[in-house]
Amino acid sequence: MMGSSKSYVTLHRGIVRGALLRRQAYSTAAVEEKSLEQMSQRELREKAVAEALAREEEAAAKAKALRELKNQTRDLLSSLNKIPSTLVTSRLQKLQGELDGIPNQEKVKQLDQELEEFMIEKMNLPQYEIQNRPWAVVPKQTISNGEQGKDDEVSTQIKSTTSNSYTSQFPNLKPTPDYKPYSTQELYLRQLAHSRQSGNLGSELSNVYRPRDEVKKPRSVSETTISTLMAAGCHLGHAKAMWRPSTQPYIYGEYNGIHLIDLNETLSALNRATQVIKGVAAKGGIILYVGTTKNWEQHRALEEAAKRTRGYYVSKRWVPGTITNFTEVTKQIGGNSRIEVDMMDQPTDRKLGEETSGNLIKPDLVVLLNPVENRNCINECIKQRIPTIGLCDTDMEPSLLTYPIPCNDDSMRASSLMTGILSKSAEEGLNERLNLSKEYKLAQSKFGNKLAQKTARIVNSSTRSATA
Repeated sequence: MMGSSKSYVTLHRGIVRGALLRRQAYSTAAVEEKSLEQMSQRELREKAVAEALAREEEAAAKAKALRELKNQTRDLLSSLNKIPSTLVTSRLQKLQGELDGIPNQEKVKQLDQELEEFMIEKMNLPQYEIQNRPWAVVPKQTISNGEQGKDDEVSTQIKSTTSNSYTSQFPNLKPTPDYKPYSTQELYLRQLAHSRQSGNLGSELSNVYRPRDEVKKPRSVSETTISTLMAAGCHLGHAKAMWRPSTQPYIYGEYNGIHLIDLNETLSALNRATQVIKGVAAKGGIILYVGTTKNWEQHRALEEAAKRTRGYYVSKRWVPGTITNFTEVTKQIGGNSRIEVDMMDQPTDRKLGEETSGNLIKPDLVVLLNPVENRNCINECIKQRIPTIGLCDTDMEPSLLTYPIPCNDDSMRASSLMTGILSKSAEEGLNERLNLSKEYKLAQSKFGNKLAQKTARIVNSSTRSATA
């Protein structure tokens, strides 16, 4: 039993050891097989990565070579543009002759096509620059002359750098190379191109107020509207505390304690005043403009209005007694202060006697821009029965003025507008008077010529009868 048990144990141990060895062998084979699979995947992955890196390096090398080739091409084109046109033409003719002498013209055409594709696709040059380059291909043209032979024919298959798209339109244009500044002709053409492309960009301003237009180019009363008067501020009156009840018909309403002037009344009064001043100027009357504010804008408007109507103006200060006590006021003026003129405002050169020295020469119409500050002038006009036209604000008594115009007298824009409108109407009357005077003188001269001819005929007929 002991021997059999030992053999059984030995056999069992052998079986177990064999099973263990087989299991170990199987596990080792699986590990080796698994490691082989892992190594093959790693190698494949490394191989793929190496191939991708190689492709990227190849693409980077190609891009670098292309970039260097572009830079070299730009440098060559820049250096070619700096060569004088005469040398470029001779070199182009020589190069064209060498290209024509190559037997394999198909290869030359292929190279030309590849070069053109490279310059257009890779260089990305605009069309106007391509036309200026010597490699630009155009239809072959020849310049021939009946007196010259075939040797004088010039091939223009390759354009020179001096020719451009403006050459046909401007044959006298002389292009300059890149290293020189633009000529006057080229700058003018660039300005024209810019105006065509960008000249219509931006916004346009209309109905822009220019203060000088009210003085230099005043509008007529027919062009004046309520919107024009409101834009000038003619509707703004004074505060309620300074209101005069006599201006009630001219007041439209009240806003924030300030009276607003009715511009319909202003426009109707302005039409009446323009008819009056036009009639006075047409009859040769003397017009006096008075505005004594300290603003130079009003002084300039008064000066231009007086020049336009051949009248007079007072812009600094109204001296009391200028009209009623003119003999004492005019003593300070030296020289001859009186002169006689005709209807065309031309001096008659007639000497005035002493009997006319004491006669009063007064204006036929006075235009006041600030009547509140010139009460002395208004009183003198009332005493001498001189009609007045004035801007009547809500603090002014309108009964003191012959032709009051309800308007804001504190605004320089409003006063300049009114002065320009009144002077424009006076200018129209002045032109009517001058035209009528010219027609009268022309008719008088024609009548004098006819009378002289008739007198000469009568004298001649009487002389012949006496001789007979």
